[in-house]
Amino acid sequence: MRSFKKLLAILMTAAMLVSLTVVISTAKSRDYNGKSLVVLGDSIAAGFGLNEWVPETTITQGLTMPHGEFVKNSYPQLVRDRFGFSKWTSVNLSRNMFCTTEYLRLLDPAFEAEICEPENAFDQYVSDYMMFPSSILKPGDTEILALTIKNAIKKADVLIFSLGSNDIMTYSICKPIMRPFYQVFGRQAAVALSAVTQRQIKTLDSPEEVAKFLLGPLDLNLLPQDVAQSTERFFRQYDRLLGIIFSLNPDVKVLTLGITAPFRGLKIMDGVDEPLLSRLNEEVIVNVRNYMKYRSPYHNRTTYVEVGDVPGHVFYNVTDPLFLPEFVLDVHPTKAGHATIAKRVGAKL
Repeated sequence: MRSFKKLLAILMTAAMLVSLTVVISTAKSRDYNGKSLVVLGDSIAAGFGLNEWVPETTITQGLTMPHGEFVKNSYPQLVRDRFGFSKWTSVNLSRNMFCTTEYLRLLDPAFEAEICEPENAFDQYVSDYMMFPSSILKPGDTEILALTIKNAIKKADVLIFSLGSNDIMTYSICKPIMRPFYQVFGRQAAVALSAVTQRQIKTLDSPEEVAKFLLGPLDLNLLPQDVAQSTERFFRQYDRLLGIIFSLNPDVKVLTLGITAPFRGLKIMDGVDEPLLSRLNEEVIVNVRNYMKYRSPYHNRTTYVEVGDVPGHVFYNVTDPLFLPEFVLDVHPTKAGHATIAKRVGAKL
């Protein structure tokens, strides 16, 4: 009889623990019922590559790129729905190819004036290029985003900040390709655009400014040097953008995502590892992690989410003819990668 009572007590205790666990779990999932989740990010947060209705290729996914939807199986959609955020007030501000530069242009008139100076015409040209695909595939989208972004941030209960890959790796890879196009086509377009947006013709006041306007950046950097410079610029713009976010909404909970690892395991050909992109990617993951967690003036007001082990699609070898055509798709996480990110974000809420 004593043994039965002891067994009964153990079972009752176990049942109580299970019930308590369910209550705690349910309470956690209800914490954000009816509240607003806002996501500020690039094509990863936008859900690029996850459209189930078209083939999984760069061109088809690109032509059907999302414009602020909570794409099925993307980590923003998974986080929103698993943790009870409102489907009516939650907003995905993420856009394909956007960097901190583009969001600062939308949020900070002083930054827009700076980038429209003639000596910054190359950066303006690159920024316009980054914004072009999203705008051309949905005319008026950027203008609508500019009108709604501040209000969305003001009303956010939780904001996920998911930028950096385009600021650093994409910019550095594209820079030597973009420079000759800028020198042929970009100068006139940049000046014309800045004249329209700023309503004045800016002047060039020094030989260095003239040279930067004519030629673009005055350096002959190799990729590692460009990545290092782009990383430092990202840190400055990251802080500037966070400053604007907290000025608009001092009480918002901000989660900052690190950099994913699409180039891990990249090969030149079967059996031969690609030594440069993969190494630079690993360095960027570490540097961004350390800055967000320890060095940023806002590190005590944000919560870092580790995604440095989340891969992209499996790349073709560098020497494969399909490497470049499928490059844009392959740098993005798969559904499984998005599920991992959503789990990491959920653990930090």
